[in-house]
Amino acid sequence: MSSPSPTHKAHTLIVADIHLQQDSSHSINKAFKSFLETEAPKSEALYILGDLFEMWVGDDIGIELYSEIINLLAELTQQGLPIYLQYGNRDFLMREEFFGKTGIILLDDIVEIELYQTSYLLLHGDTLCTEDRGYQRMRRLFRNKIFQWFFLHLCKKRRLAFGNRVRHSSEQQSGTKNAQIMDVNQQAVIDLFEQYPHISNMIHGHTHRPMLHKIETNHRTLKRWVLGDWRPQAKIIRVNSNGPELIDYPDPKSE
Repeated sequence: MSSPSPTHKAHTLIVADIHLQQDSSHSINKAFKSFLETEAPKSEALYILGDLFEMWVGDDIGIELYSEIINLLAELTQQGLPIYLQYGNRDFLMREEFFGKTGIILLDDIVEIELYQTSYLLLHGDTLCTEDRGYQRMRRLFRNKIFQWFFLHLCKKRRLAFGNRVRHSSEQQSGTKNAQIMDVNQQAVIDLFEQYPHISNMIHGHTHRPMLHKIETNHRTLKRWVLGDWRPQAKIIRVNSNGPELIDYPDPKSE
């Protein structure tokens, strides 16, 4: 992997919902590997807004399953590229060993950052889906510290089996739930913006529906930027002094 070039340090990259698979030969893994080798080194920083992995049931299992990508992430941070990560709904059990191994910096679930003199609100996005009450109940259970402690002390076989059951259940429910229920709630978006009256740009993932949404208020235009997932084609965000831009990766025009 080549070292980051100072001549390309004019932008920051933001991604989400990669959902890396346990099979390293999967097309998603290959696409993200290429991204880390070719695009990430050109940026000033990389932000990953949740669901980097399809499933993470403990550092002892995940570091071995995803060793190739983890080594690439470690190489980038060692070369001086800051990589920041928020937990998603699939990989919130990453702990000290993962962050120590990769050099990645863990962010809070909702964080304010400044890029090129503009403030942004970053989050995974699942907390905005307030109409999906079943999911929100499950999220509260899985994010409970006592539940996590007991789960991480189960044997590897039980953790893997439980993780696969949850994953399959989530896939089945996604196929039957009303699409509107699984999307963000407009009022939840406005309520969050109101907590940060000096910020007009929000960036999140989770819904897999890449788009720029604008909300006109009496005082400002609120912009909600939604990242896409990786199939392996992805919609990612590049931020520079001109602001954010949703771009394709890989860019079909360059192929």
